Amino acid sequence: MDIQQRRDILQREIAGYVKRGFVVQSQTDTTAQLIKRKKFSFLWALLWFLALGVGLIVYLIWYAAKRDQSVYLSVDEAGRVSRR
Repeated sequence: MDIQQRRDILQREIAGYVKRGFVVQSQTDTTAQLIKRKKFSFLWALLWFLALGVGLIVYLIWYAAKRDQSVYLSVDEAGRVSRR
């Protein structure tokens, strides 16, 4: 499989991740690293606060412990996409 075909496969795969909120952090012809930043939800924080009062503290701890999602894509010579 030539490099252009591998690029096309990678671009299609990236497009799917971008639709789910990921952004490209770095990219080569056959690899890409994407990241999805964690988001703070004021709605959930407010609901936890209204429901339990101290639930807001639980939500804040959970948010602080949460990490950004990351994925590394690569396309091999046979056109197979691997994700890590």
